[in-house]
Amino acid sequence: MSAPVNRPTFLTVLCFLTFMSAVSGLWTQSERLWNPGITADKTRETFEAVRENLEHQGNTAEAKTMDKMFEAVIEQTTAENIKTGAIIMLIFESLSLYAAYLMWNLQRRGFYLYLGGMAVAFAAPLLMIGGWMGVITAMAGVFFSIFMAILYAFNLKHMH
Repeated sequence: MSAPVNRPTFLTVLCFLTFMSAVSGLWTQSERLWNPGITADKTRETFEAVRENLEHQGNTAEAKTMDKMFEAVIEQTTAENIKTGAIIMLIFESLSLYAAYLMWNLQRRGFYLYLGGMAVAFAAPLLMIGGWMGVITAMAGVFFSIFMAILYAFNLKHMH
């Protein structure tokens, strides 16, 4: 009979948050993969609404720069790019889920797998989608994960 796992409460909470986030992300990205055209239309509408709100606030050089960026993103928001982004994020969410499982079992390699998943989520959109849409997808993919990785790093001493 093996000894019971003595997992710190903080690591338990982190793993649980990652489990919930990854499962939610897998569901969301699956929906995007199944309906990339609808997702692209909704995303374009959202960016167009934000752009219009910015236009009403003033006509500064910053507003013109933002308008050009929004125009580029709207043009790049295609069903194909949504599909590519969803596939990348499905891979990331799957890696995160497995990494959390490993860390739940106090395996240090789970932390490194988590970092590898973050690298995929950051680099793949830049390389495969490119432009502003690639940048936005990359940043959205790793924003929350950076904080989680830092918190997981504090728990490396408990993993073997």
